Amino acid sequence: MPERGRVRLRHSLVLRLFALVTVVAVVAVALTAWLTVRTTAVGIREEQGAVVAASARIEEALTTYAATHQDWSEVGPLVSRLAASAGNRVVLTDDAGRVLADSAGAGTPLPVGDSTTIDALDVGPPAAVPAADPAAPVELCPSVPVDPEESALTVACPVAESAYAGPPPGSSPIDPRVVGPFALTSTERESSRGLADRVAGCLRDDLGVEVSVVVTASGRASLETGAPTAGLVTGCDLPAVLAPYPSERRVLARLQALVDPCLARRDGPEVALLADLGWTQGVPRTTASDQVVSSCLTDARRQLLRPYAAPAARVHVSATRREPTTFLDLSPGNRWRIAGVAGLVVLLSLGFAALAGRQLVRPLSLLAVAAGRAREGDLSARADVRSNDEIGRVASAFNTMAERREEAEQLRRAMVADVAHELRNPISTMRGTLEAAQDGLVPVDQSLVASLVEETLLLQHVVEDLRDLAAADSGDLRLARAPVRVRDLLDTVAAHHDGLTVTADDDLVVDGDALRLRQVVGNLVSNAVRHGDGGGVELVAERASGTVEIRVVDHGEGIAEADRPHVFDRFWRADPSRNRVSGGSGLGLAIVRQLVVAHGGTVAVTATPGGGATFVVALPGSSPAAAP
Repeated sequence: MPERGRVRLRHSLVLRLFALVTVVAVVAVALTAWLTVRTTAVGIREEQGAVVAASARIEEALTTYAATHQDWSEVGPLVSRLAASAGNRVVLTDDAGRVLADSAGAGTPLPVGDSTTIDALDVGPPAAVPAADPAAPVELCPSVPVDPEESALTVACPVAESAYAGPPPGSSPIDPRVVGPFALTSTERESSRGLADRVAGCLRDDLGVEVSVVVTASGRASLETGAPTAGLVTGCDLPAVLAPYPSERRVLARLQALVDPCLARRDGPEVALLADLGWTQGVPRTTASDQVVSSCLTDARRQLLRPYAAPAARVHVSATRREPTTFLDLSPGNRWRIAGVAGLVVLLSLGFAALAGRQLVRPLSLLAVAAGRAREGDLSARADVRSNDEIGRVASAFNTMAERREEAEQLRRAMVADVAHELRNPISTMRGTLEAAQDGLVPVDQSLVASLVEETLLLQHVVEDLRDLAAADSGDLRLARAPVRVRDLLDTVAAHHDGLTVTADDDLVVDGDALRLRQVVGNLVSNAVRHGDGGGVELVAERASGTVEIRVVDHGEGIAEADRPHVFDRFWRADPSRNRVSGGSGLGLAIVRQLVVAHGGTVAVTATPGGGATFVVALPGSSPAAAP
């Protein structure tokens, strides 16, 4: 089998290994990137959440301080504690930008960025104020008659809780911890709590409703139920819970005095304030009227509570200079993520490695099996070539080697048989002649001696031919090179044969061993004479393309085209009968090829036009001046 050419890049084993490593690297990088992004995103969210939570704690602490202090004069220690716990710089300034407190110390520039307003009297969105224009569109209720002369406040849909009692300011924008003059005395606090507990117990026993007691920042206790309490028919003293205490009456009167002018300006209803800052009114409540009352009540409370709360201020929170934190901390969650991704990468790598290993090991295993069979003497063992990569080339080379070995073994066996045959004939003849002479059957005379000498010379000729071939095969064939005139060479050979015609120029010179070249031409002439059928043999020499061609032409039976590739094989004969008339030992042409190759030339055989064969020996030419 001929050796395959160079492996194509797309079939290369190196390319496949490179592709495998690339796939594993891409998967590993992709999973690592995914893990990094995922963990970093989680860390960023956690850090952002921590920043938001820290800011919320700072704002809550400062709002609590503002609700319980009349100014910011003692806020410095609180600001320092908040900054230390959050790891941020905290700066508190008034509306004019003057620094009230700074955790970084005096003289440090204010941080650049957003700030948050701290105002205990405005901690939520302001209450919505209805339009003062009576012609503005309002939501009408089908059950309420519409009179064009009535105010818009009286035609809006009434609220469902109660038609005449307003709720306390549960969602007021004023921090409930700003109580100021509304704070009860310790005696009033105990009384309010005891009264609320008794009424709550009464409601549970009388109505079976769930009631809880809530104590506000002022010390007043109120009731919270899961159902509206307005209009309940019960023997429990609900009005007593809302009755004002002595310390509240003067404050409620001041608050009422501030609310009434506001309601009058906004065409609101006349209301009576209760101790829990709810109210009652003499006309049915509507959504619009509740908004007006809530707005006026909030403004009045702010005016009344302003001396008791710290003024509005702005807080700036910024990061301090510290070592950055890492998002890839070794938390249990991150450790599990890292372990999971690493395990996935290992599994994918093992999978790709197993796939590549199977593709690599399987053809190698088949090649090893074939080599084992060949080692055990099975010369027909061949490797299965399934790819065109490096392993495929190794398998193809193994098959070629196995074929060459099988051919060599066949030639060796044939050579042994041929050598045995060639040596057996003269030895058998000599033995038979000598035994006949020993038994007195053949007289011992000159003819007997001549016959034995002939057989001995034939035997010596076979041995010499085998020795020459062995020397050529082992590289021990030595040549005594010198310039040789081709004409002289051909004349010398022709002198030992009859009927030869020599055609050659006198200036043809080759560099070689004269004795070995004479052996080459002599073997070719002997072969031509033997197969020429008496038609004559021609020796022709001429120059051709830097070489000297010597042609030995006979006009005998010729050589079949199918036999021409084998004429230079050892012990090959066109006549398989191996008789002495039609063939020699079968080594002459093999020796010719070895000697010509040793001289750096070539030998070939072609058919002669009209019948016969032509042997052409091409030898490197030499300068005529070098010849003796």
